Amino acid sequence: MFFSKRVFFSTIGLSVVVGSSGWLVVKSAQEQISHGELPAHFIENTAEGLRYEKYDQKGWLQYSLYAKQGKRFYNQDAVLSEVNAEFFSKDQNDKPWYITANNADVTNNNNNIRLYGNVIMQRQANGNSSPAIKITTEMIDYDNNKDDLNTDKLVTFTEPGTPNNTVGLGLSGAPKKGNFTLLKNVRSYYAGQNAKN
Repeated sequence: MFFSKRVFFSTIGLSVVVGSSGWLVVKSAQEQISHGELPAHFIENTAEGLRYEKYDQKGWLQYSLYAKQGKRFYNQDAVLSEVNAEFFSKDQNDKPWYITANNADVTNNNNNIRLYGNVIMQRQANGNSSPAIKITTEMIDYDNNKDDLNTDKLVTFTEPGTPNNTVGLGLSGAPKKGNFTLLKNVRSYYAGQNAKN
């Protein structure tokens, strides 16, 4: 009989300890949330079929983005997968850029975007002096506020409908203005031929 009482009181004591510990963990998490002390990588929201649009202060659409899946973190950064986006120029006559990528990281209040994994940027012809362009690379960073696009990866420029191809290592550009510079090892060639200097 003494043994049974001891086991009974030990079990109650253990239950109190476990219950108190659980309560402290919950209270600690609540305190962290109320004081903004959650780790930056804490996931706040997840979404399927996410659509996001960013407008400037005058109400002009800067970009529209669709992702198959998205995760928004406590620090307001987001990670997206299977991304399709349109980036618009301030000039309404300019054609938008259509961009696809396997993944994207969105930071700095949705102004900075890192696209990675099979990145393809395309724009239709923008008049006689601005032919259609297709740019492919594996990773590219874009600052929407500064219209600054850059990468240190291999980049291929093609003009759809023509055999013209240009490749180079690294890129700096301003898509809204249509300015691009390949940084080094630049080679041009026609489709079906080997790359030539």
